[in-house]
Amino acid sequence: MRNALTGAAFAAATTFAAATASAQPLPAQTFPYKSGPVTITSCSVNEDKSNSTVTPNSLRINFFPNEEGRTLSSITFRVRYAGTPVTVTDTGNFAYNAPITHQFNQLGGHAWAGASPEVCRVVTATFTDGQVVNPEYDGPTGMRPVSPNAQMAPQPETSGAPGATAVPSAGPTGS
Repeated sequence: MRNALTGAAFAAATTFAAATASAQPLPAQTFPYKSGPVTITSCSVNEDKSNSTVTPNSLRINFFPNEEGRTLSSITFRVRYAGTPVTVTDTGNFAYNAPITHQFNQLGGHAWAGASPEVCRVVTATFTDGQVVNPEYDGPTGMRPVSPNAQMAPQPETSGAPGATAVPSAGPTGS
């Protein structure tokens, strides 16, 4: 009887632990966050306190191009806020290390869920010479998960049109 009760208590504790672990939120994205040829220094929204929604035109992304000697002409960001993904594109001439702040309206009116989106990353960056880079997503902390037996190998960025066959980038991949 004692073993049966101990087994039942163990099963209940295991179920509780599993339920608690699955309810844990994902880690918050940390900044600065290197996303391919762009470093994002912050990503946030503001609250309209009168109705607990996101203020229109308040999705603010602060970033700078991080490849010396190269200029970007277009950067497309993927942002996920309260489970809702949005894609925004900024165009212009973005020079190496020049800080840029851009505000977007895509989340205006969305139910308020805090000032920080869950994800804020670059999905496509186009250089003025036409090279397109589609950086891999490295998780909210900028680190790829690694299994204990995996060997660390550099992950090349790709060039070409989205969906095209991957070609190694001619520029440095950085860390």
